[in-house]
Amino acid sequence: MKEQRKFLALRSHIDDLLKNGAEIVARTPFTLRINGRQFWVQHGMLIGHSAAA
Repeated sequence: MKEQRKFLALRSHIDDLLKNGAEIVARTPFTLRINGRQFWVQHGMLIGHSAAA
């Protein structure tokens, strides 16, 4: 079966972040909270940050 997922390196990186305490705070757009900052996935990249509420 052909792999249909995209951005495998990003998925692996996010899995590692989740294992180390990051939390998913939204699915659309996909947003993570990491050490008090928020990051989101856009165009296959984990970008941006702002102070988390």
